[in-house]
Amino acid sequence: MDRSRTVQQIASDVGDAASELYSKLDLGRELREHPYRTLAIAAGVGYVAGGGLFTPLTAAMLRVGVRAMAIPAFQALIANAMEAESGG
Repeated sequence: MDRSRTVQQIASDVGDAASELYSKLDLGRELREHPYRTLAIAAGVGYVAGGGLFTPLTAAMLRVGVRAMAIPAFQALIANAMEAESGG
């Protein structure tokens, strides 16, 4: 009996903490003002919580993201170097 009471108390404490967090973050307002951002964050948290962080899909997405960010960075670096070389 003591063990079940402890589980009930823990569940109650978790519920109270979640309620307090919800009121502090004002998730309702956040959802109304930024629905797509809120959806993206929830999907990301669900993906990670569901074990998707260390999967081949995640590795592929990271490779594509790094390439997409690296190409413009290298282009800017080369353009700056060429400008400096030409005395611009």
